[in-house]
Amino acid sequence: MDYADLTDAELLLKIKEDDHFAFKEIYKRYWKSCYFQLYRKSGVKELAEELTQNIFVSLWERRDIATISNLSSYLFSAVRFSFINHLKTLLQFDNYVAYKQQVNTESNNSLEEELAASDLSMSIEKGINMLPVKTREVFMLSRFGYRSVKEISETLEISEKAVEYHITRSLKAMRIALKDYIVLLILFIFLI
Repeated sequence: MDYADLTDAELLLKIKEDDHFAFKEIYKRYWKSCYFQLYRKSGVKELAEELTQNIFVSLWERRDIATISNLSSYLFSAVRFSFINHLKTLLQFDNYVAYKQQVNTESNNSLEEELAASDLSMSIEKGINMLPVKTREVFMLSRFGYRSVKEISETLEISEKAVEYHITRSLKAMRIALKDYIVLLILFIFLI
């Protein structure tokens, strides 16, 4: 069977049946346009790659429950929402950093804030330590070493796809490890 001859609707039916080749065809058809839209919006190659990868990972993970009538519209909406969510995350982080700077300059840290910061720090460390060794290495280089996918690939002598896989895997694990703090952080930001 030549998957290139199938329509989007036929490919969607096939991926619901766990057909990896159908998914591969969808990826071939749409990854470039998703990537370029994200790159145009962000101007950052690595970010566009990561968000594009996450969109397709999500499509595969949600293949059983997603009701998609028009694949291209679905993917382009996913691109838009992916970038919006990224911007929201940046805004939340920036608000948090600004708040912490304000609190530090006032030198009026309460015991509760110090305990919460210590608890968050311990949870981050615990989450990082729970990662498999290679995933932890990639995560540390990416998030704390500020290295690009290409630089990490060259440093660890693994493919760029492997680096993207480890970054995606580590971010999912850290989201789970820090899920309680994300809700608190969002509430905290809106209360400021």
